[in-house]
Formats: sequence, C-alpha cells, structure tokens
Amino acid sequence: MVFITLSLGVGSILAQFILFRELQTAFQGNELSLSLILFCWLLGAGLGGLLAKGLNPRRVSLKTLACLFLGSGLFCFFSLFLSRGLKYYLRLSPFEILQPLQILLISAAVIMPLTLIMGMSFIHICRISNNPVKTYSLEAGGAFLAGLLSIVLIRYLNSVQIMAIVSILFLICGLFLLKLPKSYWLFFLVLSVVLCIPSVKLLERFEYQSQALVFKPQRLVKSASSIYANIAVTQNYSQLSLYENGRLSFSTEDTEAVEEFSHFILLSHPQPRDVLLIGSGISGVIAEIAKHPVKTISYIEPDKKLIETVSENIPQSALYGLEDARLKIYHQDARSFLNKARNKYDIIILNLGDPSSLQLNRFYTVEFFRKIRPLLKPAGIFCLAFSSKEDILAAQMLKYNSSLYQSAKTVFKGIEIIPGERLILLCSQDMAFRINPDQLISRFSQREIHTSYLVPQYLRIKLLRQGYIRERLEENRDLAAINRDYLPYGFFYYLGLWGKQSWLNFALLWSLLGRIKFIYWCVFFLVLTLVFRKQALEISVFTSGFLGIALVSLISFIFQIRFGFLYYRLGVIVASFMLGLSLGSLTMSFPRPALWDPATREKRESRGLVQIDSIFFLEIIMGLSPIALVFILGENQPFYFLFSWLIGLVIGMEFGWFYSRLSPRKVYLLDLSGACFGSLFTGLVFIPVLGVYKTCFLLALIKFLPLVFLKRQSR
Repeated sequence: MVFITLSLGVGSILAQFILFRELQTAFQGNELSLSLILFCWLLGAGLGGLLAKGLNPRRVSLKTLACLFLGSGLFCFFSLFLSRGLKYYLRLSPFEILQPLQILLISAAVIMPLTLIMGMSFIHICRISNNPVKTYSLEAGGAFLAGLLSIVLIRYLNSVQIMAIVSILFLICGLFLLKLPKSYWLFFLVLSVVLCIPSVKLLERFEYQSQALVFKPQRLVKSASSIYANIAVTQNYSQLSLYENGRLSFSTEDTEAVEEFSHFILLSHPQPRDVLLIGSGISGVIAEIAKHPVKTISYIEPDKKLIETVSENIPQSALYGLEDARLKIYHQDARSFLNKARNKYDIIILNLGDPSSLQLNRFYTVEFFRKIRPLLKPAGIFCLAFSSKEDILAAQMLKYNSSLYQSAKTVFKGIEIIPGERLILLCSQDMAFRINPDQLISRFSQREIHTSYLVPQYLRIKLLRQGYIRERLEENRDLAAINRDYLPYGFFYYLGLWGKQSWLNFALLWSLLGRIKFIYWCVFFLVLTLVFRKQALEISVFTSGFLGIALVSLISFIFQIRFGFLYYRLGVIVASFMLGLSLGSLTMSFPRPALWDPATREKRESRGLVQIDSIFFLEIIMGLSPIALVFILGENQPFYFLFSWLIGLVIGMEFGWFYSRLSPRKVYLLDLSGACFGSLFTGLVFIPVLGVYKTCFLLALIKFLPLVFLKRQSR
C-alpha cells in the first residue's frame, strides 16, 4: 500500500495545482479566489471522508479502492474541461469579474467530484493498512514529491499534459489494486504502445478545444503556458488580442489609446533621454516612445515566452518597436530589477493596466513608489495610469482613484493629472512641476512627431477637465485608504468597482464586514472557545487545521506580493510544508496505545498514559508562528520555504500525536473542517478587511485561547 498512498499524495497535489491555475485564469487572475477554491477542495475531501465513514468497514476491500482510483483517473479530465468551459456554458462573459458566490459555485462544480473520491480513498487506505499515522505520513510524502515535480512539469508541459500524467498514475494504481493476471497487464501494455501516437494528437486537440471555450465568441489563435501566466492570442474579425491569465493585455487596433498614453507622457518632459518602461511595451508603446529623441529605452518584461508568442502570432508586432537599436529588454521582475538598478532615468512608465490582482497591485503601492523615487533624475517623471472617468468622478470609482492618487502623493511632492477613461498621473519630486497645453503642443511640433490619430489641438482639449478631477480627488482624500503591500486596498477597491452588482459582491461583503471592529473579532473567538471549552483537545485539532492552511495561504500571498510569480514557486512552498508534515508525523508514529479504543481506555487512563502536556509546547510554537511570519519573511526566497517546512514539521508532530491517540475519522474530519474555515476566512475576510498584520495577530489569538483549557484538562 506504500506505492498506492504515495500516488494518492502525488496525484492529488498535481491535480490541485492544475485546477487552481485554470480556475484562477477563469477568475481573471484574482488570487483571493484561491481561498474559495481551496475551501471547495477541502470540503470535497471532508465529505468524501464522511461518506467513507458511513460505509460498512467489512465491505471495504481492495476492489472498492481500485474503483475509486479508476474513478479519479477519469474525473481528472472532466474537472479540467469544466474549469475551462463552465463559464461559457453558464453564459458568463470571459471578461466578467465574478463575485464570491459565483466563484464558490463554479469551483465546487469543478473540484468537488474529484476531491470527494480522493477523500474516500484516503479513509479506505487508513482502514486497509490499519495504521492512520503511517498513511498520513506517506500521503504527505507524496505531496512533497508532487511539489518538487511541479517545478519541472510546469516549466515544460501544459496543463493537459500534466493532468494526463496524473490520470495515468491513478489508472495504474486502480489496475494494480485489481490484481489482474499477467496476461491482462501484457494486453494493456501493448494497447498503450499502439495508442501512444493517437493519444498525443488527442491531447493536443483537447488542449486547443477546451482553451477555445474560455474566449468564445473570439477565435483562439494560440495558447501557451509559462511560469508566469497562461498566455492566449485571440482573433475577433481583424483584431488580435493578447490575454494573460484571462486578463486582456492589449488589442492590435487600439492605436488611438496607445498614441494618447505614450505622447502625453513623453511630451511632459523637456528632454527625455533615458526611458524605463515597465510592462506591455509590445502593445505599441515602445514604437511611440521611439518617435521622441530618446537615447535608451529599457523595457522590463519578465515573461520571455510572452514576447515570443506575440512575435510569432501577431503580424503587426514587427511595427511595435521591438527591433529598435535603442531598446534593451530585461527578463526579470520589475521589483527585483529596481532593487539592483544603478542607472537613473528621465521617465519611468508603469504600463500594467489596473491592479486587478495581487501580482499587479504590488506595483501600485507606497513601497513600490519608494523604490522608483531614487531612480529618477532631478527633473525625472514617474507615470502610471488606471481606469477612471473624465465626466463625473464619484462613488466606488472615486474611492478607487483616490486610493492610488493618495498613495502616489505620499511619496512624490508634485503630481500632475491627465483626465480620461484612463487617469494618468505624472509624478515628480519637484513640488512646482506643472504641465500646460501650449508647452505640450510646442514640443509636439518641435519633435516632428507623426501620429495616426493624435493631433496637437487635442492636447489642449484633453486637459480641460484637469481642475475638476484634481478637486474631486483632493476633496475626498480621506475617502479611501492608502494602498500598501500588506494592505492592498487598491486591489480590493478595483474588485469592488468592476464586480457584478449581485446580492453578494466583493464591495458589499467587505463593506459589511469592515464595520466589525478588530476587538469584536477577538471577543467572538473568545466566546466561541468558552462555549466549547470541555472539548479542548478537539478544539486544538480544529485550530491546528485552521492555522495550518491559514499560514500557508499567508505565505503564498506574501510571496506573490514580494516576487510576483507564485504559481511557479507554489509547488516548492507546498513541498516544504508537506515534507515538514511528513517528518513531523513520523516522529510521533512510534507504537502508542490508542486512546480512542474503548476496550482499554479506563485501564490506560489509570496508568496516566493520557499526557496532554506533551502537546502543549507544540501549541505554543504554533501560536507564535503567525507573529513571527511578518518579521521573518522579506526579500529572501529561501526563508519562505524554510518557514513553510517548520510550520509543517510542528503541525505534523501534532497530528501524528492526534492520530495515535484519537479516532482517525474524528481527527481527519476536524482537521479538514478547520482547514476549510481557515482557507475561507483568511483569504476572503481577514486579509481584505483586517490586513496582513492584524490577521497574523488574530490567528495567534485563535491558537492561544484553547491552551488554558487544554492545560486544565491535563491537570
């Protein structure tokens, strides 16, 4: 059963990675959806455990387990197909930002059939092996292997190919458990060889057809995967569009907007010589920058595969300035580039659209602006743009614009505004920095710029509403919170702005929860602990599951904020956590009398073998870990993996202790229940409403509260 248990751990985590990424693409790259997706995953596994519990133990056999593995192998592709096509069949626009209830229902439909089977499989393996601690350790070990494998598989294979590997692994386990004669195995081997080439073609066809559903009614031209994003090129009549993680990056026939954005910025500087462009240069911005008398154009685009995909599939890309001799492309993260940069620039342009995800919001925070400031020359300008309104700026749009405006104003002394459907902020260290239309028109003529749509007189018209927009932003400067790395309000306001006005949307949910003061959350968990104080040991199991998944979520969110390529490193974070989990549970797997066995409970209790004190120290370490997290994690990647390993080690030791003394089914269900609520509350409630620091303090409180009653129970 060792191979079977390891395979369950490997297959479940690899399938989890793939479905997480596909669903996140369907949800426009919104990382907060991960908490809802993870909730559905854990809920499905928990319900599977309950179903397995309801079955007669005498009917549990290898054939039953074989059927479950065969079912998992078949459901893998069904879940993958639903993750890409369910929005289309529900008549939801591919450009629509879905709300919590929609995300929850779609995630449940995609994930729960598969996780239901996996949950039943785990309980059946525990019963057959009659050693739950060993089973728990081996599954965690398989998850560790899956995390390491994901680093290689994600780089070289697409989602369909990885899911095919998972499906084959489950099918092999199912056939192995059936204990078929050698002649059957020989038949399956020959059949596999014969179908090898047609299967590869079938997988390619499945990849294209399922990806095409994501972008209907547009025609899919090309799809590709990289460590940073899912990339897709689509065609709608003569217009070609590029999508990254389901989010529109640019379209080929948007020349008017590109010209307006580029030339307003370049004309605002008297002598732009050195220009740094962050993001979306392939949209045509580089070509427009090159029309000005610049000496160097530095372009930061971390995803090399994105440029290759555009160059190969969009004919107009040859006109986008990528061949200009003054251009130098840096394939690295912008924040990492700025940390090491020594050159100074006349103009730095942030061209990443809106902070529609944590990955993008990290470029609109006070911390990022502070990295920009030292790299500007004395008369240098930093420029950014985001969605706005030129006519009437009010309600949620005003709140969103005000947050980003005040964040920039915190760092830069002088800010000029160019109104429009995209509000452009020109930031300078010079408090007297101003632009006027006559000056812009004069520079436009002197530089002999040739454009298709932009004319000099339009420069004057564009600035007519400048005073109104500035007045609205200044009057409402206290309306919204400043956008920071660990308080990403720009991202939250954006979700609230463009969310569908359903009865439960992000803006409404966070507005209601935001009225609950932090102290009330503390009181709520205190009262809850008092109510269940007689079940202190069960509360410890529940809170350990809650805290474990909450800490992994926090580590993942902070990693995304710091480095911006979570999907590629998520496997290492999970692998580190699972390695610690496996080693920790193994340290507690030495033979001990099971406290949940009623036949000898009284005798063992009289001998004093019920020692709650042995778990008390581990509980204290777990309670301190959320507070330590915010001080330890920074710009050093290895710390994230080491911290994940340490958390897994402590939790593994705890659950090894729990499994060897309590009913395995009870521990399994309490663990999953805690993890379900931990994932849901951390990603959807605590981080958006309280921020990272208060969330960590609250998690520590949740873990420390049961300790008093646990200590009394020990006495």
